[in-house]
Amino acid sequence: MKISDTQSHAPVVKLSEKRAADPQSDPSSETKASDPVSLSPQAREYTAAQRSLAVIPDIRESKVSDIKARIADGSYTIDSDKIAENMIREALSDKE
Repeated sequence: MKISDTQSHAPVVKLSEKRAADPQSDPSSETKASDPVSLSPQAREYTAAQRSLAVIPDIRESKVSDIKARIADGSYTIDSDKIAENMIREALSDKE
């Protein structure tokens, strides 16, 4: 397929070049009066909770190092019955 009409795109290119050269002519760059914003008490509480959670580490290094040490000395045991019981309890609570 051959495209022969390359001149039809020239006005678009020229317009974008003009806006790039003259940023004041861009309507989106104009300063507009700002509207007041007020947050509900719930939104403020949510924001505070997000900030509090942001400082809590994702990984509790003390717990990880304790488990690593217990694995290394052989004292770490896994209670498969307790794990299975918790899995069943969680599965049943999800259905409700």
